Amino acid sequence: MRLVFYGLEKPVEIAPGQATVLQVENQALFTRICTSLISGEGECAIEPYSLWEGDEEVRSSGSFLAVESPLSLPWGDKALAGEVMKRFEKILLEDEDLRGSIDAAARSISSGIASLGLSMHAGYGFDLEWDVRKFIKVFGFGVDRSQQDSLLDSLIDFVSMALDADLKKVILFINLKTFLTEKEISVLYEHIFYSGLLVLLLENVQDERVFEYESKRVVDQYFLES
Repeated sequence: MRLVFYGLEKPVEIAPGQATVLQVENQALFTRICTSLISGEGECAIEPYSLWEGDEEVRSSGSFLAVESPLSLPWGDKALAGEVMKRFEKILLEDEDLRGSIDAAARSISSGIASLGLSMHAGYGFDLEWDVRKFIKVFGFGVDRSQQDSLLDSLIDFVSMALDADLKKVILFINLKTFLTEKEISVLYEHIFYSGLLVLLLENVQDERVFEYESKRVVDQYFLES
């Protein structure tokens, strides 16, 4: 995928499994680019841009999953949570033995609760049938965040969840490097590489380090590109 800003000389190539970094050191330009990509307004954004796959333009709206702060990851985003639920539902439908045992357990629980109504004067029962998606939603099934000991663990789980959801959007991190050590960046980049996802990091702090699995474009304070 190519990200083309009308104010920059060259497009930004966003390749699957590559941590693509756009380092914009001019604060005003950095703010305009961040605001534009989050808005999804494309050519109508304050810093106009377009997205391309080969010779075909990609719709700008909904193309990015923005992570404005790694301290507040969008775990509940519909593009992630909804697709993960569908994945679980599909696995359940394909596994007859598992589906049978879960259905039997659900009937047993429903029967046990319904028996409580026998001691009441009115007749009681369930309005809705058992459904795996509703069960997952009601009981808050999701990534076990209690097992995440560090910010890096959370980021790795977030990328893994995006992989489980077969996310087609570009994950957009803003100033992510500020929160991570050099070793943590390397570990995260390796995980991104094996995930094969589209990832773009917008950074405004000057950083001359070179990382494996990273592709970097730099726009300095004077708008010179390298």
